[in-house]
Amino acid sequence: MKRKSLLTLLLALALCLGLAACGNKDESGNQNAPDGSNQEQNTPEEPEDTFPAAPIGTELGAGIADLTFTDCSGAAHSLYETLQEKKMVLINIWATWCGPCRSEFPYMEMAYEAYKDDIEIFALSCEEGDTDEIIADFAADMGLTFPMGRDTAGLGDAYVQDGIPTTLIVDRFGTICFLETGSITSAETFATLFDIFTADDYAESQVLTDGVPKKLPDVEPADPADLAAALGGGVACSNPEDEYNWPMQVEGDHIVSSNAGQGSSVSAVDVEVTASAGDVFAVDYLTSTESGYDYMTVYVNGEMVKAMSGQRDWATFAYRLDADGTYTVTLAYEKDEAYDDGSDAVSFKNARVLSGSEAEALLASMPVYPYSGETGISVTTPGAREVIVSDDANTFADVKWYIIPGDTASFTATLAEGLDAESAAVYTYFDDSTALLADCVSGDHYEISSGIDTYEATGSGFSYVELTPSLTAPYITIYFVKDEANLNAVMAYNFIKEDGTIAATWRYADGSAPETAAVSAAEGLEGLEEGSALYYLSFVDQNGDPVEGVMANICDDATCTQMTTGANGMLAFSFPGFAYHVQIIKVPDGYEYDLTTETYLDAAGGVTEFVLTKQ
Repeated sequence: MKRKSLLTLLLALALCLGLAACGNKDESGNQNAPDGSNQEQNTPEEPEDTFPAAPIGTELGAGIADLTFTDCSGAAHSLYETLQEKKMVLINIWATWCGPCRSEFPYMEMAYEAYKDDIEIFALSCEEGDTDEIIADFAADMGLTFPMGRDTAGLGDAYVQDGIPTTLIVDRFGTICFLETGSITSAETFATLFDIFTADDYAESQVLTDGVPKKLPDVEPADPADLAAALGGGVACSNPEDEYNWPMQVEGDHIVSSNAGQGSSVSAVDVEVTASAGDVFAVDYLTSTESGYDYMTVYVNGEMVKAMSGQRDWATFAYRLDADGTYTVTLAYEKDEAYDDGSDAVSFKNARVLSGSEAEALLASMPVYPYSGETGISVTTPGAREVIVSDDANTFADVKWYIIPGDTASFTATLAEGLDAESAAVYTYFDDSTALLADCVSGDHYEISSGIDTYEATGSGFSYVELTPSLTAPYITIYFVKDEANLNAVMAYNFIKEDGTIAATWRYADGSAPETAAVSAAEGLEGLEEGSALYYLSFVDQNGDPVEGVMANICDDATCTQMTTGANGMLAFSFPGFAYHVQIIKVPDGYEYDLTTETYLDAAGGVTEFVLTKQ
């Protein structure tokens, strides 16, 4: 299974957060209960306990109305009945096409196996196209054992605010105690949540307004004198006062972090040194971590001066101290919530302060990496063509897309002065790998290569590379496809509306329209409805520039559908194969077109160009 970035992948967000509506509302916009009644009336008459404890609502801390659904195996479930037997219920709103939804399920399943005697999970798909059969196949492929079904209760409309996956936790009193959007990719995080709501002394609803609480360390702090001795004896050490800090531990002639496997955690030690201006603080370190996501970090008086991840044997970090005085240097291991590569730990030894020629010699021996005026990534594959993808929500306004022929895509990256190549990372979706930019040096720049996904070969029509320049700088992503067929398929599979129109279209950056509207068939992937065809209409002026704001009717023998071009001058739709009559009913000011022109489309679909005259 390919990894999804914790920074959230832009395309995945476009698919998951672009969800227009999930659920079932009545004409007044009120959320309906499964029996069709309004939620406020849907309270069991004689439960063993009264549910819910708080007034019913859709916000965190409110009570939740009862819901019933039939899972994909045919078993019926009731929230209130389940809460008679279990201490909490986690409700996950998701869809089969949502990458972040898929990425969290293995961790949810791991935690479920450990806690299923006390908790239940209802995984409800709000995608109308997710039938019981599709959900059952999905569950089997993923090895999921908790109840999964369709969101027949319409929870998506009530609780999904920013996208999916959306997770609710309802405690034993029927109160919504946890409500968050975004994937949770740590079994430890699920366990932390479950521990709260399954505790024997849980006597009243505990609403988690600040999200998942951090886990308190269960490791005893080492004696500061022992830490100092393991670091070489020339420094003073102390354990940070933060109660959530996982203390460093002594291991032979070095110290090592203690937070392996603990998502979103920090293990640190404070080192105090006294130095003169120009002296150099140095420490040897070893990292065995997840590249680009878990970092060894060094802070001097609270300011981060180094970050490093990946697999590194013992190396030395050196930092010049620019004034006389006493400095607090914090040596730390900072983890995200997901994967735990290698030993999932960092080690330190031989902390010291150097001066004079010894200090200068050490600084001169540090690796030198190429830097330039700006940070960026560009395609270098011969024959690559940039395309502009537009959608109704303008999701891709600042995103670069390319069609890259062949089997390999190549890129050049640059890094601006002041950034650190040893903390900058590049993620490649094709092989689900992350590399430090420091390992990609080629002359005065950095080189990256990637395979190219296709629906036929890998089940994904697109690929991407993602450059993360630092722990705090915005990431830069380039999406790419092998050919027009795969890009057309991405648009048609993921952005098609109920009325058959497609909410995302594309054209080449030079203004050219697609050459074909073909959709690549892929085994195991549902494409266009049987008997339908894909149609692209391209509106340009006499210079070949796209024309926005053209209004057209697409008519068959019985009905007409009105559509208006966006900024890229394209209309796209998947309708039953038919020789549709296209009637241009309005052109924007400053353009001319003979509105009496009769145009009929090929019943097999394809690309049709309309040329307007710009005055």
